[in-house]
Amino acid sequence: MTPRFHIAFLIFVSLLLPGTLRAEDITTTDGQTYTNSTMRRSGELIMIKVTMEGGSGSMEMGLPISRIAKVAFAEPPELAKAIAATAKGNASEVLSLTRDYVSRQGDLKDVPGSWWPEMARLRLMALAASGQDRECAELARQIGAIRSPYCESLARAGTLFAPLASSEVEAVIIGAKAIPRLGGDQSSALAQLALGRGLLQKKDFAGALRAFLTVKVFYPSAAMLQPAALTGAAEAYVGLKDEKRAAQNYADIARDWPDSPQAPSAKKKAEGLAKP
Repeated sequence: MTPRFHIAFLIFVSLLLPGTLRAEDITTTDGQTYTNSTMRRSGELIMIKVTMEGGSGSMEMGLPISRIAKVAFAEPPELAKAIAATAKGNASEVLSLTRDYVSRQGDLKDVPGSWWPEMARLRLMALAASGQDRECAELARQIGAIRSPYCESLARAGTLFAPLASSEVEAVIIGAKAIPRLGGDQSSALAQLALGRGLLQKKDFAGALRAFLTVKVFYPSAAMLQPAALTGAAEAYVGLKDEKRAAQNYADIARDWPDSPQAPSAKKKAEGLAKP
């Protein structure tokens, strides 16, 4: 490291503070690599602890985030389990698996290579699916602080659940129109779920059904949202006096998504509607 680099970019402190995370490798934009470093956030600096040349000791230095090209974080052990639970629509398990990581590692969410955006995405979908609208919107705002097109799109969709929680339906409708209905990504599926719920509040059952079926038909990869969308579609069918299709949707939830939060109620409602 050159003296100029020391003057411009290094800040030394005597002790590591709580809230550190270990990274296998940290690569800077000018090609320098720091191996097996602990790191923490301090404003716009990432403080890392490195071993001095010759192994004579260690020191903490500060790197501006803008100078970090990539950090090789270890994959969170909860991630694979959360992905598997997402595929089953098991929102409660996803929320349990992602809670600690998302709450504790938010300071490093915008560091290149962070697993936080993916863990937060899984949690966001689970919050939306389980009807925790305010929590969903709050997490969406945190995701929006990450400067990437996908995170910004996801944040716009997730924040639609804030006006939904306070029954400001028109704000949900206007916001959903700004996100592509077709040809989008999971942000579009999230926005359609919010739109469907808003239109249900307005008793626009035909419009709500269209939004919910958009999630089902065009975004099957958004597995976490499927039970919630099917539930919304069933409620819309009830509003349209089509109990047969409502019963079928409830039965589909109970059969195909038994681990979802909607499954117990769906089973009861399917049985109730099936009675003569």
